[in-house]
Amino acid sequence: MIKLFSLLKEVLEPTREYQDAVDSILDQGGTYKGKGQYGSVYLLKGKAVKVTTDEVELEHAQMLKGKNTQNFTHVFDVEVLGRKLGIITMDVLFPYDGEIPQDFIDSLEQEAQQLGIDPEELDIRPSNIMIDAKGHLKMIDV
Repeated sequence: MIKLFSLLKEVLEPTREYQDAVDSILDQGGTYKGKGQYGSVYLLKGKAVKVTTDEVELEHAQMLKGKNTQNFTHVFDVEVLGRKLGIITMDVLFPYDGEIPQDFIDSLEQEAQQLGIDPEELDIRPSNIMIDAKGHLKMIDV
């Protein structure tokens, strides 16, 4: 029970290190865009900057960093601040409110596999799929 409480507290209450990362982005002129279960996203210098506490997402982002992918948002940089804390800098994408096509899911899972990412670890749901400037679907929660 104590372990569960500790985990819930970590997800719901930001640590000092998390807040320091957010403050650094805000101090550079970043503007808040939204949040999820494991982090928050800011717009900074034309890029989306995500502070995350999801260690699997950080691992995946490191695998994607600098790669031109078909189905994932472009990851410019990954700064690991701790085992469960980091900053991912990626493309700014736009909301998608449609149903996720099965061919996109199939292609996404295949590309993940080719990049060394277990497709079972992908959180494929509408809120994690957005559109790039060319109108292509992209997975944002890597």
